Amino acid sequence: MIVITIGELSIGKKPKCPAATQDLELNTKNRDAAIKADHIQYGPLNVDEPGDYWKDIAEHWDTTEEAAKKSLCGNCVAFDISPRMDECMPGKTSDDDGRLGYCWMHHFKCHSARSCRTWAKGGPIEDDDISADWQERNKKSLEERKKGKKDRCYRIAKRKYDAFPSAYASGAIVKCRQGKIWKGLKEEAKKKKAGTESSKEINLRDWFKRKGSPGKTGGWVDCNTCRNGKCKPCGRQEGEKRAKYPACRPTPAACKERGRSKTWGKKSAKGKK
Repeated sequence: MIVITIGELSIGKKPKCPAATQDLELNTKNRDAAIKADHIQYGPLNVDEPGDYWKDIAEHWDTTEEAAKKSLCGNCVAFDISPRMDECMPGKTSDDDGRLGYCWMHHFKCHSARSCRTWAKGGPIEDDDISADWQERNKKSLEERKKGKKDRCYRIAKRKYDAFPSAYASGAIVKCRQGKIWKGLKEEAKKKKAGTESSKEINLRDWFKRKGSPGKTGGWVDCNTCRNGKCKPCGRQEGEKRAKYPACRPTPAACKERGRSKTWGKKSAKGKK
């Protein structure tokens, strides 16, 4: 399980700096976590000797190595090189291969010449106001992550994408946290209390496990047979006759909700009551 540690530190009266920009040990911990995580794989460690890194990430994205090499941290939507972030950096930010910036996805100082599987186009962040907005939008999700929770955008993406985690899902999470998508989308439909007309079992095994009738038979009950809160099983025994079509529910209590079928409560003989 990968655990990302986050935090903030103030510098004078200016906006708080991400703690990883001030704490080498914390930055290294978060960076190493991003390197090891299968869905991130930050790299290559040495841009001059990348090995199979670009080949592997190209296969993951189903693209060419040339295209993959253009999908860098330097043009990622979460790569922050704003003036205020430069001041948060403890030292020189540029070298012959590129420059350092702050990654708002994975919370460490990353290099513009590297990449990761969660890359999303749209960057870099060069404006202080946009940088501060990213920090504000991340604040709640970072606090939840610190507590081991997942935020709303993460949960929606996990539900919507068959391949998860993935670069597409991560990009969508970033856009969601920016407020660009899924603004009015609910995390998931609230499940109604078990036993009502619209409740759903997860699978057939759950359906058969429902205990609604007395004795050893278990299963659902026939609401047309209920008397004083007791009902017969939905399924008839061999040779048994009943005056009405079965009106089955998981429990006697659920029988209070009228069924939607036209035959609900009708006699079996040509639909007469």
